Amino acid sequence: MTDEDHISTRTVSSLPNELLVAIAAAGQGCGSDFLEWTLSHVSRRFRDVVVGAPTLWTLIEADFYDWGSVEILKLYLERSRRCKISLTLRNPSSEDFRLLTLTRLGQIIPHIERCWKLVILLSADSIVEVLAPFRDVEAPHLQHLDLEVITDYPNDECIEIFSAGAPRLSFLKMDGLKLQLPPSPSWMASLTHLEVLEHWVSDYSNLLAAMTAQCPLLVHLHLDILWEFEETSRFHIPSLKFLQISVPDSEDEFFLEAIVDLFDTPALEEFIIYGTHGDQIFTLFNLTSLPHSSFPALTSFSFINKASCSCEKDIPFSSSISAPPLALFPALSSLTLVNQCLTHNLVKDLLGPSSQPWPRLETVTLCPKKDHFDAVWDAVKDAVHSKSQRREPFPRLRFFRTLASLEAWQGNEPDVEMFL
Repeated sequence: MTDEDHISTRTVSSLPNELLVAIAAAGQGCGSDFLEWTLSHVSRRFRDVVVGAPTLWTLIEADFYDWGSVEILKLYLERSRRCKISLTLRNPSSEDFRLLTLTRLGQIIPHIERCWKLVILLSADSIVEVLAPFRDVEAPHLQHLDLEVITDYPNDECIEIFSAGAPRLSFLKMDGLKLQLPPSPSWMASLTHLEVLEHWVSDYSNLLAAMTAQCPLLVHLHLDILWEFEETSRFHIPSLKFLQISVPDSEDEFFLEAIVDLFDTPALEEFIIYGTHGDQIFTLFNLTSLPHSSFPALTSFSFINKASCSCEKDIPFSSSISAPPLALFPALSSLTLVNQCLTHNLVKDLLGPSSQPWPRLETVTLCPKKDHFDAVWDAVKDAVHSKSQRREPFPRLRFFRTLASLEAWQGNEPDVEMFL
């Protein structure tokens, strides 16, 4: 052994126990899978230190298709002792794993009272069987519940979970399955974040509207559902700050107006809508008021077209926006158009040479459709030149040529960023 090896070995072995635990804890949740398990097999001392630190065994994952990991799950549950735990469960689509699934659930349920986060990834043919053991139990410390079904077709299976109560639940995500509504009142009292995705069962929006009206702390709402246009389908959420919805991409020019009017959310600050078309935005922005809703606090509005469309191939578009939508959105300072048809028309009317002043608008983010990139860029250049000539303010411009995904505009740096 060289002197350098001796120094390195002596340095590692001389680390105090507290520092070893801190190093292991720092690696949790950072891409180092099962770091605590690996460290517990490095040496006898490492094993004693790591096994003796229950907080290192609180991030628990279970795959319902691996017989060899049943004992590992048991060890994690034992070594975490009375600490709060985070559980991620993955269930395959196969009858061959039914016994293993039931075995794992039998291990987990007695510990659910100390679970603060629960993520379950389900196959469509095992929803009821996997979730049934959770139906009548109480989860007194549960804060985060994420239930996702891996399926390519709508599922209308109605499930009930934690009917005995989850009084601290603040985050709820339901992707591809239907929750029995209304849930326990204790759920709604503390809920701040709700996502209901890939849910296309009729009348469910009525139930969700009734549920969210009883969530006094709800600030984040994400819905991908089948929309109903009735008075009982309107969402009254005074506390809401963030709203993201998806709408069908084959509706007429008045559909967006009707959807926006479903939300009575006076404190809303950010609104993202997927599935919109340019003619719908023109119709909305030309309104001076909505029958039921107002958005006095809205500062950011984003419109994303999810697919290709023929809006710019058929009849030439002749509508125009006479003035910025200040009556509807008086505080709006950020506008985003991603993959949106008629973007060049919108840029021309809202920012171009003949546009009216929009003093509060600070940021415009654009990612045009590939076939219309040049038209949008020409409209932007005309707008910039006009505002510059007249010495009028122009918003910060974030321009993307392409995006890896429709969501990438939120975190990535633009290809062009322009200030005047």
